[in-house]
Amino acid sequence: MIDYSSSFNNSIEKIKDCCRTNEKHNFNSNNENIKVNNSYSVDNGPVLLADSILHETLEDFVHSGLMPRIVHTKGFGALGYFKLYKSMKEYTCAQFLQDTNKTIPVLARFSLAVSNRGTPDTSRNVRGFTVRFYTDDGIVDLLSNHIPVFLIRDGIKFPEAIRSLQPSPINNLINPNMFWSFVANNKEALHMTLWLYSDYGTIKSFKNMPGHSVSTYVWKNAKNERRYIKYHWLPVAGQEYITSEEAQKIAGENPDALGKELYDTINNNKSLEYELCVQVMDRNIATYLDFDPLDDTKLWSEKQFPLIKVGKLVLNENPTDFINQIEKAAFSPNNIPEGIEFSNDKLLQSRLNIYWDAQRYRLGPDFRNIKVNRCDKWSVKKLVTSGEGDFIAGEQNRFKENRGNDFKQPREFYNNLSNIQKERLAKNIASDFSQISKNIKNTVLSYMNEIDNDLYNKICSLIDKYS
Repeated sequence: MIDYSSSFNNSIEKIKDCCRTNEKHNFNSNNENIKVNNSYSVDNGPVLLADSILHETLEDFVHSGLMPRIVHTKGFGALGYFKLYKSMKEYTCAQFLQDTNKTIPVLARFSLAVSNRGTPDTSRNVRGFTVRFYTDDGIVDLLSNHIPVFLIRDGIKFPEAIRSLQPSPINNLINPNMFWSFVANNKEALHMTLWLYSDYGTIKSFKNMPGHSVSTYVWKNAKNERRYIKYHWLPVAGQEYITSEEAQKIAGENPDALGKELYDTINNNKSLEYELCVQVMDRNIATYLDFDPLDDTKLWSEKQFPLIKVGKLVLNENPTDFINQIEKAAFSPNNIPEGIEFSNDKLLQSRLNIYWDAQRYRLGPDFRNIKVNRCDKWSVKKLVTSGEGDFIAGEQNRFKENRGNDFKQPREFYNNLSNIQKERLAKNIASDFSQISKNIKNTVLSYMNEIDNDLYNKICSLIDKYS
């Protein structure tokens, strides 16, 4: 018996492949619809429903759009490689962090956390900096933001935090009252708020942008010794930022300016380079600190926990198929190898499985078989169980956790700014305050006063200017 199914399926796949390319394909000799000839005019008959090539061309077009990410919607990407400076075997048994002679292929995506596809690249925003390593042990994803702290310490607040930065559900316009209402009700958000409203909130270029894991991970070595780890990407070209006025000017001239610069730089045979550094903390001393090192609203002192250089990331290749090579990448912090684990960081723990659920919704249940997400030497059966052999015990309960002061680190951040940076921070905040309610304004101003009276006075002196 002749099996026609294989031939039919191959034909259908060829049609779909043609439709998905950016080239124009002629499916018949004259690239026209099949129509019925009649006695009056050979060109005036109806289009036949039996024209399967027409049907497939249009159907494929209307289904070709990719569902956007819920957050980090707008982004750009590049390809390259990563090389170790030295073996990290003292801290971790992760194989891709052992051999200095190995070149590891990578994919990187730069993004705007709260965005749509039309959001200007220079808008005041948190930028994502995600790197995917294609290792011999499978895919490893390192998700970072360019600001080293976050708005919340507990993942249950994440939807509320993101919605406070999004356009109003009433009129689809940005409403500062939403964000500052969130800050007024969540003092933990103050630290990131100062970073965001300073010059750090408006970057000059992706090549000058750092990345920080924000969350705390665990490295385990061959002796089963575990240590807390924070990751940092530092641009070799140095960090650079721009003022609000410069950001608005660039946005008006070209809202995709940073993405274009990224593409043009690589297209001109230049590369973007970043050094991967880590901070290492012995878990035994964590309880003696005056803050919780697993709190994502807090920084670790680089003086107490110095940066250790791990290796260099080089981005030197542009994608040739942006949708398939970059936008279909299904990133997740759960993509880890043996030797890397998750700490009890509450925000990190909350994020773990929701990423894969989001990818199923966005890309379909078979997202791991999309080429950019596939690794020949890895399968779901090889997933690493974090913390194996590491025991914890305690009472199960739902409670608010806050160890330390929500004003101390914001105060340190403010005091480390130059005078001109302090002026610009106050101006950026004051311009928003002219649009928020009196009660919210008074509450947040009381917080600013507790951070530093100088900051409070600077903001108050500028509010009337923007009213």
